Amino acid sequence: MATLSLGAAAPALAAEPAFPLGGPSAQVLQPYPDSGASKERSLRYDLAYVGPGNSFPGEFTVTVDLTKVAGVASVRLDPAKPRPNCTTSATAIVCKQQGLSVGTGGNGNSFDLLVSAAKDSKNGASGEIAVTGKVTGASVTPVTTKLTVGGPDLHLGELKLRADVTAGEQQDLPLAFANRGTLPAKSVALELDASAGLEPAETYDNCRRQDHGGMGATTVCLVEGEFLPGESYQLAPDSPLHLKTTERGYQDRLRYGVVPDPAPSKDAPEDKPATGKKLKLVKASAAVPVTDSNLDPRNARRAENTDLNPGDNERSFEFTARGARADFEAVTASPSGKVGDTVVAELGFRNKGPAVISHLRSGQSVARTDIVMPAGVQVTDVPRNCRAVSIDGSERAEQLGAPRYFCDGGLFADVPGTYADRFAMKIEKAVANAKGSVTVGEPVAGGTKPLAFDPVAGNAQAAFVVEVKGGTSPSPSTSASASPSPSASASASATPTASSSTTAAGATGGNLASTGSSVGPLALGALAAVAVGGALYVGVRRRSGGHA
Repeated sequence: MATLSLGAAAPALAAEPAFPLGGPSAQVLQPYPDSGASKERSLRYDLAYVGPGNSFPGEFTVTVDLTKVAGVASVRLDPAKPRPNCTTSATAIVCKQQGLSVGTGGNGNSFDLLVSAAKDSKNGASGEIAVTGKVTGASVTPVTTKLTVGGPDLHLGELKLRADVTAGEQQDLPLAFANRGTLPAKSVALELDASAGLEPAETYDNCRRQDHGGMGATTVCLVEGEFLPGESYQLAPDSPLHLKTTERGYQDRLRYGVVPDPAPSKDAPEDKPATGKKLKLVKASAAVPVTDSNLDPRNARRAENTDLNPGDNERSFEFTARGARADFEAVTASPSGKVGDTVVAELGFRNKGPAVISHLRSGQSVARTDIVMPAGVQVTDVPRNCRAVSIDGSERAEQLGAPRYFCDGGLFADVPGTYADRFAMKIEKAVANAKGSVTVGEPVAGGTKPLAFDPVAGNAQAAFVVEVKGGTSPSPSTSASASPSPSASASASATPTASSSTTAAGATGGNLASTGSSVGPLALGALAAVAVGGALYVGVRRRSGGHA
């Protein structure tokens, strides 16, 4: 019999890769109706690629075991999202896939199922589908989904709030909901998704806050209990909630919701009492009226796995802060070089606050940067959010070599945040006293006008000068901002930029953004789900080019 020596000289065996299967841990199903077809719900499973490299060869086999849901649920592949190489039987669905890679388009690494309550199934009946996988040379981490016939149907009551607010004021948030479902909820997560100018006034030990930088924060409160069908619930008198408007307010939104039986998070922080108080719920003195949510059902999906009708679990309300102020300061630069050199300059504006300016509601730019080039330079590369104009502000077809540029400031300006556009320009000749300018303001025909919310008009314009070595060039005026400060520079190393080029000929233009937070903005209403303290849903959208 041959033996293998495992001495010190033997090479270590590399651990085989493990590819995780992702999918929901639970799904509630509408009970089978007395007439008509049972309502189907969609389940998606993803086979995730985990390096090294970009791909793994071999044939993957994914199996959906249906034996434990017999008589409870009907399960089939979604015909609207077909996959090749799949077979279906009464006990299993088996799909084969050749290889696994990063960024596979379409349904390459995913498959979709449609599930519904089985005929003659009983309210409260449950079973599990187990999804497993195998491939030679690697392991596949399985996932299990519990299917339950019936479930909670939490309907969130509409809040009657004041839309016109001022910094420092508070208003009551009397959250209430009704369970219109067929089963009780064992716990609920109350969610407040507030933009930058709004925040809850109270803190409770069973609430968790996730900050989103300039885009605000999400607060989720997990309340244990039994919330029965046919009953309505409201905040207990000794644990109220109030919404406060801060000096960062401008145009804000509160999105509020309730999620039954949220999935626990493995990464949830340890529960450490801080205030000694907990947010509590009690039976409501009156039934919560049933009215339609003001959100698009396609965007109201936080409770889609644990609520029979997730479209009525969320609502939103928009606010406008009276007297909001934000100081927009022009940002200039002082590049230098010899005649014939190509240099770059980052030109734009910074928001010195206090208000975070957001035009996500209107879709209009928060500001325009009007850049006049000094004589003697020729622009060779233009940022993608800037357009060339003639010196009088009229339209111009040719984008390179223009005397003036208008740059779109985007829909969002954080505090502190610098939004600068990188221009590349060739020094063609030295011109005595050549001086351009950078002006930030509200877009109008032919240029800009002062921003209505900006209380400091004197710093909205700055001189822009290119120093010609061996030539004659003036210095910027003392009132001009010579370059972005190190703490908020658009090229600060802590913030990713839209362009990696920083020098000379062929430099790539781009809009750069730097903020005082390491968390980029997100668009409210487009949140990804992450559980914290039971369920904290956090969406973070990275900023590219200073646009949220």
